[in-house]
Amino acid sequence: MGHLVSGHFTVEKPDPERVRAALPAPIAFRIYKHDALAVFAVDTFRASKPPRQPLSAATPATDLPLALPSTGGRERAVRDVRAKGTANGLKRSYIHLSCALSAKLIQPVLSLFSDDDGNDFACVSRNGAAERIAARCGNELILFDRGRLCVTRDDGVESRLHAVASREFELFTGKPASALVLGTFSPPHRFGLVEE
Repeated sequence: MGHLVSGHFTVEKPDPERVRAALPAPIAFRIYKHDALAVFAVDTFRASKPPRQPLSAATPATDLPLALPSTGGRERAVRDVRAKGTANGLKRSYIHLSCALSAKLIQPVLSLFSDDDGNDFACVSRNGAAERIAARCGNELILFDRGRLCVTRDDGVESRLHAVASREFELFTGKPASALVLGTFSPPHRFGLVEE
């Protein structure tokens, strides 16, 4: 899992106490601000193994729920990708984490999990509910947006590194993903993030 970007973004500074309240005890966090963009990042990781660089470690799924709230479109998408053996692309634990953070922070949250091994996932949550989920699942692109589900074949355009995450970052923040070096092979210390 190389060139992993794993984190949660907000446009207003997140309150550390509210972040702590949203996370299970085994999960720790750090808050970063981008040095040039008006964007904040919450890096979540196993408390016993903090990463050396920002946004470079997966949040352990073992400490988070995997069941999705009952909404027809998302359930159908999960069922379909499970049948095809590509369900790993839908990061259900990240959906829960995104929802929990947005509820506690009282602001929208963009959660990303993207690497060079085929994972490319994004979830935007607002008021504790997933509003938009985008993911590459095998050779399909899944988009769940405000109750509507769209599944398309990946024509190769979205196959570049962090393509889904980059698009969703730009839609969410209005800032270029390249400023965060998404879509490049730059190491995480070049993300331009400064710990708060």
